[in-house]
Amino acid sequence: MVLPRWVWDYIKTTMENGSYAEIRGWVRDAVVPRHSIRPTVSEVSSPCPTKRDAYLRRVAKIPIEDSESLRLGRLVHEVFLTPFRESIPFSQLDAKFESIINEYGDLGIKYRTQLYEVYIKAVTMALNTREEGIPISVEPAIPGGAPIGLSDIIKPDILVGFIPVEIVTSSPTEELTNRKDIAVTAYALAIEAWIGHPVDIGVVLHISINGKPRLTWRVVKIDDALRKMFLDMRDTVARIIEHGDDPGPASSCPRTCPFYGVCHG
Repeated sequence: MVLPRWVWDYIKTTMENGSYAEIRGWVRDAVVPRHSIRPTVSEVSSPCPTKRDAYLRRVAKIPIEDSESLRLGRLVHEVFLTPFRESIPFSQLDAKFESIINEYGDLGIKYRTQLYEVYIKAVTMALNTREEGIPISVEPAIPGGAPIGLSDIIKPDILVGFIPVEIVTSSPTEELTNRKDIAVTAYALAIEAWIGHPVDIGVVLHISINGKPRLTWRVVKIDDALRKMFLDMRDTVARIIEHGDDPGPASSCPRTCPFYGVCHG
């Protein structure tokens, strides 16, 4: 199955202990946008401490540098998600994998061994998911962004039932944990605004291909504190873009940021 058994058990235990939030996607007064600009989930949950990346992209119109770290992140996503996106005959599994990594040239060759292991893990999970009849959508277009002040359509990496799953490939840090919690919270609120179904749990999957590939799952309880944090960050980003206020470079920036060179020469 796409979520390991222990994750399901943890989710069940968490829900049995009670999870109630007053800030819901369908509660208009709680989530109403305070600005006319509606940012994307990635802008709200970006790694930039000051959110200057949103200013540089949307106001200054500076194009994103397609770095190796960004390309590798897309490659890992594609390798993992493809078996869930389509049913691949056994005879064509290797050919499909090769077609994916070949699109990335030397980068695909460099990480071929690790990526193939991730691919096979995903194939096994996808087969189990289909056999058990678990409803799953890959990058579904959820039309619930506008009511909560985000772009019209938002796309979580995976939706298992109503549980949003976010895939991340960067090294795990406290900062990464916080912003990915914000991302799954945004998806949860959008789903609530869309269909009126409460979503109190999200999942973050960290895929590491440094050394032996590892898949690490983390369950996120989407409580009111996280929901308020998302709304505050949403308003901060929207204000920066709407008023064209340059927040300036942060004192500490991840070197993987595509705007690192712009802010720090």
